[in-house]
Amino acid sequence: LHHRSTARSVDKMARTCITSAALVVAIALCCAPAVLAARGVDVASPVLPSTWKCLTQDYGVEWTAIRAWHSYGAPDANGPHTVYNAWDGGVRSVDVYLFPDSSKDAASQVQGMVSYLASYNITNNSPYGPPHTYGRVWLDIEGPGLYWGSDHSANANFIQELLSTAASLHLDVGIYTSASQWIPIVGSWTGGAAYPLWYANYDGEENFDDFRPFNGWTSPHIKQYSGSGSECGMTVDLDWFP
Repeated sequence: LHHRSTARSVDKMARTCITSAALVVAIALCCAPAVLAARGVDVASPVLPSTWKCLTQDYGVEWTAIRAWHSYGAPDANGPHTVYNAWDGGVRSVDVYLFPDSSKDAASQVQGMVSYLASYNITNNSPYGPPHTYGRVWLDIEGPGLYWGSDHSANANFIQELLSTAASLHLDVGIYTSASQWIPIVGSWTGGAAYPLWYANYDGEENFDDFRPFNGWTSPHIKQYSGSGSECGMTVDLDWFP
């Protein structure tokens, strides 16, 4: 009897230890920080709420950047309603981007974009919230030789004027560019490195493994990994960020 009682006690203790260990593991798994990542799209054409709903529900899109200013120096007339539609379609974070015309005044383009959106009651980080708001303004810096002259210093000064004007308007700003675009435009200038970087590399990979530092940027914020995504009946640029 003594041996059987001892065996039962040892067995009970073992089961208790196993149960406790399993509970600790379960708690650890439950409480461990999640590795989060988000998918996004950027658009330069009108998108209806039904399409946004498809993008959010079927493809997990949580973020978008919508063109609000054309490369020829004028507002994008589709921008305001596309901002409204994105919010209505369930997108969690809506930014806009400005594609500047380097042959025109930099400050007036930033001011013009902000004023045009405001005429539709859409303002940066509005206290009224969606759909009358947008988050970050991305400056689209690309197209050396096409949208930019060959004078690195003049180009850098122009971009700095965009940034300074945005700061005076209390805008949250980032820069869309890549080493292949930025360096031919501004040379070795590092004046953009203080701002979040959204870069493009169409390798189809949702990670930053391909990124190499340049001009002061040591890490990116968003990656545009495809320029020919076809979702919900339309072609979009595909983006990812952790």
